[in-house]
Amino acid sequence: MDEQLLSFPKDEDGSGDFLARITVDKTITGEKKCDVAACAKFEVEPEPSQGEPLGPSFMLEPRMEIAAEGGTPKKKNPFCPFDDPADKRCMQRQEMRLTKTYQYPFEQLVDYTIRFRMPKEVGNETDSLRWVIAQWKQEPAQQVVDAAQAEVVKNAGQADEPEEVWEPSPFLAQRYDDGVLHVTVQDGDCRCIVASEKKPASWTHGWENGKSPPDCRFTFPSALEDRQCVSSLILEFNGEPKLTTARDVWTELKYEVRPGRKGSGGSVVLVQDGKFVVKITGKIGYDDVPDKPPKQKFKIGHYRDIMNTTDSMDIDRVSVVAK
Repeated sequence: MDEQLLSFPKDEDGSGDFLARITVDKTITGEKKCDVAACAKFEVEPEPSQGEPLGPSFMLEPRMEIAAEGGTPKKKNPFCPFDDPADKRCMQRQEMRLTKTYQYPFEQLVDYTIRFRMPKEVGNETDSLRWVIAQWKQEPAQQVVDAAQAEVVKNAGQADEPEEVWEPSPFLAQRYDDGVLHVTVQDGDCRCIVASEKKPASWTHGWENGKSPPDCRFTFPSALEDRQCVSSLILEFNGEPKLTTARDVWTELKYEVRPGRKGSGGSVVLVQDGKFVVKITGKIGYDDVPDKPPKQKFKIGHYRDIMNTTDSMDIDRVSVVAK
């Protein structure tokens, strides 16, 4: 991140405490390499970090304008001046991640609690621009080979296309597309929306207790992005997996995270402001890389499609407790 856009103002509650404020603005584009030796002298060994495409959005349709160029449908971001919507210059990233001390084995149960708030005004609420505000990565990860997925790609006429570089998406992500707080979980290359803030005319995800989430979309390869996929995930909730807003108000989300694909898989339990929201069970994440045990890597901040607004995420508290 650009350290000039990280600040620690006093909390306006009069307690004398401070909060962390991570800001993203139009000066932030593309990737920024972390100079670990310069900014964290206690951890001088460079640490590899797998990138990932932002993938599909679950908000309003159409999800950005679809422009047919050369017969290939492409998503068009109104703030991206380049022909290729995947151009890294059309992405903004301003994130902090935990040091190695707090990166736990992938299948270990870890509680993450985040108390935060988001801006009241959102610069674009109509194009479903993708905006990740917290994410959990599995590193290293191995691509999940899915014969059915390969067949769909073949039938889509993509078999002779140059091979794409696979980059694993976060197995768990807290998102803010269109200013709507929501959470997604990944079963291999199949991303599912598992909880969301309720919004008039767009609460259509159709969750059923004890069943798989119905709204799941491929994240890889790009030829399948936004197409429906089927996951092994099962949702358990009371009433509906509804979140309350984070717009200009403090909210606390607690995640009890135990990912994994072996056997019956893993689980994620989501609680907001002390109220149970949803439990997700099933094959969460990706296959392990042989002889390289993966870890959970947590990041918080902004990772989004480029926008022309300056926005800040205020963070009051982050708690990480390994069980």
